Amino acid sequence: MTSGSSYGWHEDARVVPAYALTQGRTRSPGTELHLETLVTATEFASRFGTALRMESFAIIAMSGRPISVAEIGATLQVPMGVARVLVSDLAGAGYLRVSPAIPVDINGRPGREILERLLNGLRAC
Repeated sequence: MTSGSSYGWHEDARVVPAYALTQGRTRSPGTELHLETLVTATEFASRFGTALRMESFAIIAMSGRPISVAEIGATLQVPMGVARVLVSDLAGAGYLRVSPAIPVDINGRPGREILERLLNGLRAC
């Protein structure tokens, strides 16, 4: 990878096809992750993550702070299905801690409790 190039790309062409990273899988055998699901690297990842493949190591490096599955996919420039599988595999192996998605009402909007907590946090600033 040359300086200034994006992860996984070389002269506008992917070095490895995105679905080759997941052996063609579009779903993980683990829990189905939402795009807004937040993940954080675990202590196990900091000890043993250096032995992983480049894309897995990159995900762990990004996950030093909570980061969403969507952000990971965008940063790696892979389809969201690929990002979900990679993150789910790492979580299943103990490298990532998965935070549950924000609960929503029947209309798909955040619940009143979440909005009140957000508003209180903004007022505290």
